Amino acid sequence: MPDPLQVLIVDDERLARRSVRSALGDMEGVAVAGEAGSVEAAAEQIRTEDPDVVLLDVQMRGETGFDLLDRIDAAVQVVFVTAYDEHAVRAFEVNAVDYLLKPVDPDRLTEALQRARQVETALPEDEEADPDAFQYDDLFFYEEGRRPRFIRIREIVFIEAAGNYTELHLTDGTTALTSTTLSVWTRRLPDAHFARIHRSTIINVERVTTVERGADRTYAVHVEGEADPLSMSRRRARTLRDRLD
Repeated sequence: MPDPLQVLIVDDERLARRSVRSALGDMEGVAVAGEAGSVEAAAEQIRTEDPDVVLLDVQMRGETGFDLLDRIDAAVQVVFVTAYDEHAVRAFEVNAVDYLLKPVDPDRLTEALQRARQVETALPEDEEADPDAFQYDDLFFYEEGRRPRFIRIREIVFIEAAGNYTELHLTDGTTALTSTTLSVWTRRLPDAHFARIHRSTIINVERVTTVERGADRTYAVHVEGEADPLSMSRRRARTLRDRLD
């Protein structure tokens, strides 16, 4: 039997949290990981409790649920809950699992959590087959203005999102800005050597020098040639450990 789906309830109204908690109490295979009434409290609970799903109110006092997504690693599944449907399009633009209107219908809540469970147990994005997948020693052609060149995959230290682009950090200390999205890189890079440690970062595990565990249950990943460490959440660390074991 699978572990219960751990759900964090985020809403600035106590009665709304109580109503959702009551609905969750009637569901099998679901456990309440905690409650939070603000973005700051929710971010802290996500770091300490590591929930599978966040039921997230869009509009709270002086802040929004979208503000929370800017502060966390989005590996957690998000279901937006709100009294208004005007935010629906933006909710799905940030990859929300579902979008529920208040008062929450128990059947719709069950459906949303079933969808979250399916996402949680699906194969990771970097394990999907891709006909254009790179091998570690492959070269790819990079055209940089009037200075086109070939870059070998093994020479990539890490890749980070840069707006609508991605920036490759290479072993020779240079960078290369590409229009390839991070999700495409995730699919095409050899998963024996590369791992996504944050929603905006992929690392070459061969280029990692040290990993330090922080007090807030995050990890600082040091890579060759980079003075500042890269951030990795506990969830990403657990996934990476399971994959490499």
